[in-house]
Amino acid sequence: MESRTEASAELLALRQHAEKLLAASVREFASVADRYEVPYQSTRIIVHPLDWTKGRTLLRFIAPVVVDIAPMPGLHRRLSEFNNTTVFGKFYFHEGTIFIEHNLLGESVDRAQFRAVLASVAHHADHLDEVLIAEFGGRRWAGGASGAAAHPGGES
Repeated sequence: MESRTEASAELLALRQHAEKLLAASVREFASVADRYEVPYQSTRIIVHPLDWTKGRTLLRFIAPVVVDIAPMPGLHRRLSEFNNTTVFGKFYFHEGTIFIEHNLLGESVDRAQFRAVLASVAHHADHLDEVLIAEFGGRRWAGGASGAAAHPGGES
């Protein structure tokens, strides 16, 4: 991804579009730095518009699934199993947290795509946390500053 100090016109347009889609899709969301956060049950969904390459943008949907988890045998294999059966989203481990993430091209995202990905990421993050905690330990992201997990590619 390109490193820029100023947001491109394409990124500014995507941010406006994302805000409209969020307002039409959820009851509550917050603007935090350069992204949006949507609370959902035991997690939150981070909607992060980004400049990508050559005037293109991405809309990242990221949710912490389990925090305070140590890498251990079988963890990556289990995440790979989830990745083989999940349509919208990829699971990965980063700095003590398991995340689910899905990306859409910013220029072509429509309301149906946005809502489908938002719902899928939220559902998986909220429902698979118990399974992963039972197998590998850790805890749910419970909200608030003390429970916030730094998401990859951005500031917490």
